[in-house]
Amino acid sequence: SDLESSKVICEELVRTASLSQGNGVGVIGSSLSTLNTVRTLGGTLQNQISFVVDMIEKARNAFNFSNPRITVLIMLCLSVLWTVLALIPTRIVILIGGIAQFGATYYDKYMSPRKKKREVSSEDKKTDASDVGGNVFENMFLSIPTDEDLRRTYFWEARRVGEREREKYAMAKRQTRVEKLWKARWHGSLVMKEKKADANDTQNSSARSSWSWKGIFALIEGHRFIWWRSEKHFDTGESPLGQIFFAGHSGLAGLSPLDLRELTKEEIPSVVSIFGRGQQGQQKITMLAPSLELKDSLENAVFFASTDAKAD
Repeated sequence: SDLESSKVICEELVRTASLSQGNGVGVIGSSLSTLNTVRTLGGTLQNQISFVVDMIEKARNAFNFSNPRITVLIMLCLSVLWTVLALIPTRIVILIGGIAQFGATYYDKYMSPRKKKREVSSEDKKTDASDVGGNVFENMFLSIPTDEDLRRTYFWEARRVGEREREKYAMAKRQTRVEKLWKARWHGSLVMKEKKADANDTQNSSARSSWSWKGIFALIEGHRFIWWRSEKHFDTGESPLGQIFFAGHSGLAGLSPLDLRELTKEEIPSVVSIFGRGQQGQQKITMLAPSLELKDSLENAVFFASTDAKAD
């Protein structure tokens, strides 16, 4: 009897444990199912709100020439509708519209030529030609871009416009700074003949390979010719690369036989050479102007700065 009682107690304990485990798994499974349901409903709600917002943006953009052809078409349709309603009584317009709708339906159902139906497999769907093309007005409305479509389409163009505006602002600021602060007689962008850093280590190389043209931004202020690496370096207030004082024996210099041998025929007419007192004694620099007009203006400014004793 004790053995039978023990068996009954063990069976009862096993049954109770099984029920408890089943209930625990059920609670966990129900919680996960609820979370998945909430997440699915949240995504569906977000998609629906996004669709409604897109439709509102499309309706607004239909009248602000985001798509010029559709906006012009809508304006023409509204103008025609206004003219018709102004000249013809409204009840007659409604009557004609209703009759036209009934007539179109009657013609399509009873009088239009029937097209031969082609046999398709059970997996294919039978579609009418009008369903393939879709609704003309719906397609026209859906072709209107949203604000996000416009942002993506004109992103790079907007960046280019912004860059041009920033360049114009920087140019105007630079011009004001040169004229008001520096009181420069001349300023502009040139390319300067500079010796390469490894020219001394290069053996059996031609004279042309020992130097190269490097861009600079230069100005003439009083008796000084000052240059920076670029316009950006000048705008940010960095120290100049060098300067030449037009004091004593200084001014414009001619091309030496070595310069004539190293330069090409296309470069010689645009080359300007100046000399004066540099940071390490007498110095001569050779520059290439981008145009003959800029070369003439630079030579005139250098000649005036080197001969005018009253220049500041």
